[in-house]
Amino acid sequence: MSKINCLLLLFIGVLLFACEEEKLDIDKFGSIRGQILDGETYGPLDGVQIATNPASTSTITNTDGVFEFNKVAEGELAVTARKKDYLSSTVSVAVYDNETTSLTFFLLKDEKNIGWVTIYDPVPGNGAVDQNTSLTMQWQVDQEDNSKNLEYNVYYFRANSTTQNSAGENLSDQEVIISGLESNTTYYWYVVAKYEGSRVANSPTWSFRTQSEN
Repeated sequence: MSKINCLLLLFIGVLLFACEEEKLDIDKFGSIRGQILDGETYGPLDGVQIATNPASTSTITNTDGVFEFNKVAEGELAVTARKKDYLSSTVSVAVYDNETTSLTFFLLKDEKNIGWVTIYDPVPGNGAVDQNTSLTMQWQVDQEDNSKNLEYNVYYFRANSTTQNSAGENLSDQEVIISGLESNTTYYWYVVAKYEGSRVANSPTWSFRTQSEN
């Protein structure tokens, strides 16, 4: 084999190795392990449907109310639990490479026959940047029983702050205008759905960052 061919093969091998290393750096996965409990008795709930957004797969809880996702891409996602005769619930979690994220949350009985309610597709989108200090918050709602007219409360707070602010209460529309935000600041926000004054669902907690001053 000529010297040129040997060098060419060596170059290709180095290139493939570099690509493989880059791929390994990108593909990072963790896992999620959780337990779903009855909000009144604190007993485990089996047969609860669990799904994630962004979607990975779905599963159901076992007799101990436990579920697991063993290969989840690193990052933030929402976990939604649904069970007949219970109100649905959604929580936000962060998944880290080679780590297991643990969570426990509670489902309340669906005393008013609302069915499941899912709040999703926020505007500003989760993690959005360069947002105006005055903007319109919007969201989409999917519900099992569309004949139930829901109302919404919207809350927001600055990063590293314990003070929660109301952007709007008892809203019939799926949007609210907010103004007076600080520039170059990260904010978190979420939506609570209500029916006849009772909370029936909550959204994940989303974030956005306002633009810098000109």
